[in-house]
Amino acid sequence: MSKWVRVGSIILPLALIVAGLSALVIWSREPDRFPLRKVEVRSVLKYVREDEIEAAVSPFLAKGFFWLNVRSVQANLQQIPWVQSVGVRRVWPDRLQVLVQERTAQARWGDKGVLSTEGVIFYPAPDTISDKLPRFDGPNGYAKEMLENYLTFLEVLGPIGLTVQSVGLSPNGSWQIMLDNDVAVILGKTALVERLARFVLAYQSRLQTEKEHIAYVDLRYTNGFAIGWKKGVQNEKKREELTHHVQEAR
Repeated sequence: MSKWVRVGSIILPLALIVAGLSALVIWSREPDRFPLRKVEVRSVLKYVREDEIEAAVSPFLAKGFFWLNVRSVQANLQQIPWVQSVGVRRVWPDRLQVLVQERTAQARWGDKGVLSTEGVIFYPAPDTISDKLPRFDGPNGYAKEMLENYLTFLEVLGPIGLTVQSVGLSPNGSWQIMLDNDVAVILGKTALVERLARFVLAYQSRLQTEKEHIAYVDLRYTNGFAIGWKKGVQNEKKREELTHHVQEAR
């Protein structure tokens, strides 16, 4: 047997195999060969609607079972505001399974947003935002810091049984909170925990009996605080010495 005959006897079968595989690949690319017939959501959902999932997945289904790009599907699902993480897998012969983990809301962010427990700001449909959540107003870059301080404020306020309805951080870095008894507490820029602890002591000893008359407590003082009274409170009440020789504001 000549050298060329031996080479031909090897190359020809290989060429036939490659041609067969190529034909198989081309044949399998036809979506109607291995269609995806069902999208199966394997999660109990509170905020993400199944029609949102279907809308995010449907553009990719035409690729068929083998040629659907799982990463692209995941990336598209990740654009749904309430989705924190998502898993997608193909199940033979014709199913696509979707596992969704929703975000957990910690607070409202401004008028339209939500802040998650991880400190992520997102903007879902307005009818999915609970008005029972506390409200945060501040620069977007300070979301995580506001969340951390909020949780600290709750710990400090624990002994007097009060919680925080809202947290505000102004552009110049000044903090203010609104308590669930409708008293505003102005904390300023520094020593936030120490100042709030001072308020707690004053509330326990004296202010609690006047809570219905107090509009705000300003703690931006070295030793003491100032009180703003609600409209209608008698002038004598306004002059009452509930501050401790208020010093110059920081």
